[in-house]
Amino acid sequence: MSTAFLVKRRGAALLGGLDAAVRRHPADQARLVTFHAVGNRVDGDVHGIYDLTPAEFARHVDAVVGAAEETGLPFLSFAEWPAPGIVVTFDDGYADLVGTVAPVLSDRGIPFHCFVTGDRLDAGDPRYLDRAALTELASVPLAGIGAHGWRHSPLDAMQADERDNDLLASRSSLEDLLQRAVDTMSYPFGRVNGDVRNAAERAGFVRAACSTWGFAPPACDPLLLPRIDLWAGDSPRTVRHKVLGHWNWFGRLS
Repeated sequence: MSTAFLVKRRGAALLGGLDAAVRRHPADQARLVTFHAVGNRVDGDVHGIYDLTPAEFARHVDAVVGAAEETGLPFLSFAEWPAPGIVVTFDDGYADLVGTVAPVLSDRGIPFHCFVTGDRLDAGDPRYLDRAALTELASVPLAGIGAHGWRHSPLDAMQADERDNDLLASRSSLEDLLQRAVDTMSYPFGRVNGDVRNAAERAGFVRAACSTWGFAPPACDPLLLPRIDLWAGDSPRTVRHKVLGHWNWFGRLS
């Protein structure tokens, strides 16, 4: 973790606490929280914030449950947006979704939505879901499946034809395997502009999550849904503050 990021993170936690002391944020807006891996190394995680230990993940979930109880918001599936509630999402399709994540969230009755990169299913990398594991995950009653690009490459850096092909392949690879419609996605690296957003719509996606920080009220573009990152090293207090909205200003610094 770089010194600059560490300073920003500590400052954000302090300001989040100050915000919590003086403000209450609307309780009638959806909050989409984001995790990545639980017990798996995450490529490109230069700050070491995206791989939680199983024990830390369980503590984060408990803190999110506490925030839900405090606001009276239910846990909802990704498909239920824009109803007010808390939606739990996972990017990248790590293998721990089956053995670690699904039992923890299923035991608590919490729906969760997993965004999976198509070409990693056949990559032979044990960190990621393969076809059999994804099929098993899709059989979990509370699990939803969405796309996360075909190659996990920045869509805004592609030429139009390449981008269209990547988006279509990301859908068809999952639909062919699961034999169900896949019309949700999150943008690889959270990178999206107008061209990418419109390409996702042409490819048949109806909801898409990005990395803009904050709540997702009904007025949001359904293909540009903000989320709230939950990180390794976050205290239960910080997780609670994030879900309650006391870090929403952080998006201006991201």
